[in-house]
Amino acid sequence: MKKTLVVLLLAGIVSLVGVFSARAQSSDPARVKVPFKFIVGGKLLPAGSYRISAQTQDAAILLISSLDQKSVAAFAATRPVPNPSSMRSAVDVAFKNYDGQYFLAMVSMPGEDSREVVLSKPLAERMLAKLNLMPAERADTAAK
Repeated sequence: MKKTLVVLLLAGIVSLVGVFSARAQSSDPARVKVPFKFIVGGKLLPAGSYRISAQTQDAAILLISSLDQKSVAAFAATRPVPNPSSMRSAVDVAFKNYDGQYFLAMVSMPGEDSREVVLSKPLAERMLAKLNLMPAERADTAAK
């Protein structure tokens, strides 16, 4: 009985060490590959490999930059969302599609809650118009 208790205690300690080391690594920049062009922070970014990190004092502001540093955008991920798999070892991203264009919608960093990029349909349409990406029939209607 004592031997079983000692083994369980040691297993618990080892698993706690694993949890703390995973959380310590979460401050490192996270990398993700996006196979299509997408919009974030009012900018159109090309398909490619990106690094996502918190580069400012405000944890709600995230920075996404291509590995070659040619494409960079800062964006506010203002709404925290509980991350059901916070023990993951890689970053996970989700996108929303408005009028055939992809917008970054959520970022899940390892060991942290997910961050939702708040984006309404009217805001998406304004960004599409600003970037000159709105479909022709919608642009004509918006101009009237």
